Amino acid sequence: MKEKIVTSGFISVVGRTNAGKSTLLNNLVKSPIALVSKKVNATRKRMDIIIPFENEQYNSQLIFIDTPGLHESKKLLNEYMLQEANKAVGDSDLSVFVAVASTKENEILHYRNFLEQHDKRHIVLLNKIDTLSKQELLECLESYKQYQDQNLGIIPVKAKDIDTYTMHTILSLLVKNLPLHPHFYDNDMISTTIMRDIYKEAIREAVFERFSDEIPYESDVKILKVTEKPRILYIKAQIIVAKDSQKAMIIGRNGETIKSLGSIARKKCEYLAEQKVFLELIVKTIKGWNTNKETLKEIGYDFMD
Repeated sequence: MKEKIVTSGFISVVGRTNAGKSTLLNNLVKSPIALVSKKVNATRKRMDIIIPFENEQYNSQLIFIDTPGLHESKKLLNEYMLQEANKAVGDSDLSVFVAVASTKENEILHYRNFLEQHDKRHIVLLNKIDTLSKQELLECLESYKQYQDQNLGIIPVKAKDIDTYTMHTILSLLVKNLPLHPHFYDNDMISTTIMRDIYKEAIREAVFERFSDEIPYESDVKILKVTEKPRILYIKAQIIVAKDSQKAMIIGRNGETIKSLGSIARKKCEYLAEQKVFLELIVKTIKGWNTNKETLKEIGYDFMD
């Protein structure tokens, strides 16, 4: 039997906000560890997701890096997010550019900007094809044809419900373009991101699900303590908000709202931890937390000076 080619490498997953990057990765790994929300700019930090893959020719390990959406903003936290995305592209062996399939000119502009800013080998995934008619999809594919010499391939996808054939097509195209290298990690690992950060993202996702626009964008989560106890995992987390009025909204009348939020977040943490979780949530107001670099560093956003 012919020995398989061993490849391994890092793949940055980039695209505009709300293009479906985290949804795609969660469905590839079959585990919801990347924050998914219909609201834009939900992902704030890089997170890696490890996927082993074998076919007739290759025995490979793909380390995907989920990134914040590419966007322009002068807000300090958004500057950090853009910095994270650009650094991920620079550090990776390949990129996956996730675009929203559309006949509108503004969507393809995001891809043009990526080509102008980054000289990185990449594939293009045209996501949300279920929102287009067959004719509109053909028009969309035609508009990207002018860039076919600048990428490794263009694949139409529906990230929220990706089928086995499409998944195999994506991974097969990537593995043959990765460096010849032994696997970096044990194939049983899903991510090298520490569990504290994964629990943080699970709680943030619950905040996005439970509240309207203002609170998710002006809040964050800091994990204060994670303790293994007999038959249960104890997590203490602090929800940080910018205003006292937001704190009152999260707590709710007689604490009913934070109980509801805690129930949603606890179930997410239990799914990820694969055990019972006792989750304690507290809320703290730090005025201007998202405009102060030192406060952001304390929460876990490491700016490059």
